[in-house]
Amino acid sequence: MSAGLRRILLPAAAFVLFLGAWEAAARLFAIPAFLLPSPSAIFLAGQKLGWALATNALATLTTILLGFGLAIVIGIPLGVLVSASPLAAEAIYPLLVFTHAIPIIAIAPVIIVVFGTDLGARLIIVVLITFFPIMVATASGMLNAPKDMIELAQATGATRFGEIWTVRIPHAVSFIFGGLRIAITVAVVGAIVSEFVSSEEGLGYLVVSATTRFDVPMAMAAVVVLAFISVVLYQLVGVAHRMLFPWSIRSSEADA
Repeated sequence: MSAGLRRILLPAAAFVLFLGAWEAAARLFAIPAFLLPSPSAIFLAGQKLGWALATNALATLTTILLGFGLAIVIGIPLGVLVSASPLAAEAIYPLLVFTHAIPIIAIAPVIIVVFGTDLGARLIIVVLITFFPIMVATASGMLNAPKDMIELAQATGATRFGEIWTVRIPHAVSFIFGGLRIAITVAVVGAIVSEFVSSEEGLGYLVVSATTRFDVPMAMAAVVVLAFISVVLYQLVGVAHRMLFPWSIRSSEADA
């Protein structure tokens, strides 16, 4: 068996065994569905929701992608600024750390009160939790550029901007995508938190609505869809990296 096939079959087999053990335990011990629903009960609940599950998933996905896009627009320039200017780093980096240190679940209700219950408030929550790993990854990549390449650029008469554009930013690409992988997963968390606090649509709203009725299978169906979205988005970031910047991928990353 090839290594690539083994990396697919072994996790798949383990997952199937896990589901089988879960189903067997739920049936054998007659565990009530409102405590621990079986995989089959979760599947039937999702099937019962039908298009309602799909439309709520689409609402959550929209919040995730829009918030993630805004976080990229904010995080990468901030990372470049912090790494390129010591004065800017001293001025704004502590503020950015303070902003990120505030638990999003604590500040989310305040954001909803100030900005309302529409999509804009949810996007603010997603951006606040998402931009920081992108900024840090960008700054780390910029600051870890090889000294010999920087010296070569300076020896050829490159300006400060030329050094950043031709040496530091290309070197930071792999770091940036590492930050994007982290950011896309926390964007999912931000979207769900925003829907928990105030929303009339989305998977987070569906989970809250179902659990208030003790309909745990329905809530778990929404959670399963959410996990699927998170995994797919994480993989798509890696695909985008390989397609857009294949030269920046190390051999160990390419094999993974």
